[in-house]
Amino acid sequence: MKFIVVPCVLASCLGIGWAVFVDSQGRGRVGVLPSDEVVQAVETIGLQTRDVVESLELVGSLEADRDVEIRSRVSGRIEELAVDVGDRISKGQLLIQIDDSQQRELVRQTEAAIRVSVAEKSTQDLRVIAARREHERQKNLLKKGVGTAQQLEAAESKLSIAEAESRLAASKVAQAETELEHSRLGLAERRIESPLTGRVASRAVQVGDLAKSDLGLMRIVDLSTVRTAVHVGESDYRQLRQDQPAEVRVDTYPDPFPGRVERLAPVLDPETRTAVVYIAVDNPRGLLKPGMYARVRVVLDRHEQASVVPLTAVVVTPGGPIVFVVAEGGDSVRQVSVRLGIADRTVVEILNGVGPTDRVVTLGSRLITDGQVVEVVD
Repeated sequence: MKFIVVPCVLASCLGIGWAVFVDSQGRGRVGVLPSDEVVQAVETIGLQTRDVVESLELVGSLEADRDVEIRSRVSGRIEELAVDVGDRISKGQLLIQIDDSQQRELVRQTEAAIRVSVAEKSTQDLRVIAARREHERQKNLLKKGVGTAQQLEAAESKLSIAEAESRLAASKVAQAETELEHSRLGLAERRIESPLTGRVASRAVQVGDLAKSDLGLMRIVDLSTVRTAVHVGESDYRQLRQDQPAEVRVDTYPDPFPGRVERLAPVLDPETRTAVVYIAVDNPRGLLKPGMYARVRVVLDRHEQASVVPLTAVVVTPGGPIVFVVAEGGDSVRQVSVRLGIADRTVVEILNGVGPTDRVVTLGSRLITDGQVVEVVD
């Protein structure tokens, strides 16, 4: 009897254990969805209405619109420096005075030479008048039979000589006037004036230095307008045109400065496939300085009150751009093909495919598929 009870107890324990195992496996499968029905948490947003600006981002360095190096056409000792670095100057203002004592003396000598020439010319003119009267008198005498032909010929010769000497005296006066003008130009060249309105950027000489034609004396810049040269690739070059609006930012100031496309190079560099484009910025207060690092934003197109969604909502596929729209019940998504307009830094214009009441998936759009179950979260 004892040997029969023990096997019965063992069989009962095994049966109970098997039943518990089967039950636990069944409980573990309760509530588990197939892998293709995993719920994905997503964020959504409706169509927004705002102005969209398509732009081109470029970088460059600011430079003055006019940058002139001042040199002297003549050699001489610098007698006066009328301005210094940083000074505001006007067009025609004295910058540098070179010693002109010798040139002034030369001007006085040529002026005296002109006075002598003019006096000689006046004397010759009087001789011409006297010779002409004598010629007329001899003609009258010959008509009356009192004078002779030889006397008339002598009077004519004296008149011709007097007129030739008068012309020679006139030439001497003109020559003296030319020399005077030349000496006055030499005197003016020793007074170096500013060719433009601006500021003194640098100075390379002191009073007493010797000015030479091959030596830069001073540098003048006009900062009323500054510009930057940027290099644009051939794919973007075709979108630019003269007077196109632009914005220029520098690290010194938080707000952008309005600018414009001033000029476009007509050719591209064959090595880099880029063209130089000049962006001009009005600088009436002189805040922008040459040498500043500039970030340029050229406005290519602008659409006002456009329907937009964030760039993160658009998924680019071989068949074209798509977005995922949450179904009306809010438990699944559907894939929608869209046609895009211009894009800003963070948003893109939707031309069709999304209605005004649709909720478009933004965060999580690249983790879901058409018809997938989702959970919308804020």
